[in-house]
Amino acid sequence: MTARMTICSLFLALVSCASLPADIFDEIAPMSVVCMGNRASIEEQQAAHLVFQALTERSDSALLLSDEQVLATPVAESGKWHVIAVGRPTTNSVLLTYPSYWALDREEHYAPLGNMPAAPFTETRGFYVGGFGYNFAGRHVGFVEFDRSPFYSAMLVSLAREGKLSREMIPPLRFIVRVTGSTPEGVLLGAKRFIETGMLYGLAIGPPRWPRPSDIWNLDDENIKPDPPSWIPKGKICAAGSTGKKMSLSFLGWLMADRTMYAGYLEITGCRPVQIWRVKYQSEVGMLDFNRSPHHRASGNELLIVALARPEDLPAALKRLGGSVPVNIGGRTCYKTNNLNRRRGGVFTVEKDGMSPFGMDAPSPTYILPATIGNEHYVIFANFDKGYVDIIMREVVRAISEAQ
Repeated sequence: MTARMTICSLFLALVSCASLPADIFDEIAPMSVVCMGNRASIEEQQAAHLVFQALTERSDSALLLSDEQVLATPVAESGKWHVIAVGRPTTNSVLLTYPSYWALDREEHYAPLGNMPAAPFTETRGFYVGGFGYNFAGRHVGFVEFDRSPFYSAMLVSLAREGKLSREMIPPLRFIVRVTGSTPEGVLLGAKRFIETGMLYGLAIGPPRWPRPSDIWNLDDENIKPDPPSWIPKGKICAAGSTGKKMSLSFLGWLMADRTMYAGYLEITGCRPVQIWRVKYQSEVGMLDFNRSPHHRASGNELLIVALARPEDLPAALKRLGGSVPVNIGGRTCYKTNNLNRRRGGVFTVEKDGMSPFGMDAPSPTYILPATIGNEHYVIFANFDKGYVDIIMREVVRAISEAQ
C-alpha cells in the first residue's frame, strides 16, 4: 500500500491552474449559434437571449440567428457550429426539422394524426421524455439535451461526396443543444437551469407539482428536482503526469440520471438509490468523439455519484459492483474494477470482475469511492481516459475532505 501511495504521488502533482472557472459555455462559446424561432413567444425570446448572453460573456464570436437563417446556411458553414435551438417545434423550425428522439409532446403529436401509442397503457397526454416518463398536460416542463449536430453530419456527408473527407478537414464534434419544453414558460425554466446550474441533460419542472409513480416508465418529481452536491469538483484541474506533460480536466456540467439508471443500480446492487447525478469533464484534447461528449448516451470522462440512504448500503454496493482492488488516493481507499471483456446491454453492464455503471466502452478501469459526508452516504464512480482518472479522484478526495 505504501509503495502504491508513493507511485501515485510521483505520478501526479497538482499545479496552479486548479479551481479556475470552467463550464460548457467556455468550451462551446467560440463556435456557437443560438437559434431563436421567428414565431417565438416572449418567454422563448427571453430564454434565447439569456443563453446568448451566457455565451457572449465567454466569446465575442457567438451568434444569435433565426431558425430560417440557420436552415438556409450551407452545411459547410453550419456544420462547424454548435447550434443551440431554443423554443418548441411549433415555434422553432430547427426543432421541427430535427426533433429530439427522446422528447415528445404526446397530445400535440397523436391528436392531429388520429393515432394512439403502440401500447394501450401508455399515457397520451402532456410532455414525455424517454427515461423520465410523462408530465401531465398543463405543467410547465423544460427540457435540455445535447445531441450530435445534424448539420455536422450533413457536412461530413458533403465532404465525402466531394472527396475531401480527411482527418485534417474534419473539425471536432459539434452538437445541437435543444432547449425546449411543454410550454413557453417551460422553455424559460429549462434555459435558466441550463445556465444557472450547468444541467446539460434533464428536466426543469415548475408548478403545479405533484408526485408521480416511480416505476419502469416514470421518475418521480423528487428525483427530478435536486441539483448535484455542492462539493463536486468544478472549474479547471491541472496536473503534471509521469513524463512531466501538463494534463488537465475541465468541468462541463451535469446530467440528470433517468429511470433506467435508477432501476439498473437497484437491480445490480440490491440497494435503492436516493439520488443519482452524472458529472461531465473534458480533457485538454477537446471533444473529439461521441463517447467523451456531454451527450447522455456517452460515458467517457464522467463521474457518477449515487446517494444512498444507509451506511450499510456502501459495502453491499461495493461488493456487487466488483470493486476489489484497493488503491490509496489522498489518504482515502478507492477500489478499482477491471473493464475488460465487457458485455453490452444496458447502463449497468456485466464485466469480467463485476458490474459497471457505464454502458459504453470504458477507456480505463472504473474507480469506486465510498464516502460519508455528514449524514449523507455516497458511492462515487470515475470513468476517465487513462491517467485522468487519478487526477479527478485526487480532486474528489480533496473536495470531500473540505466538505466534512
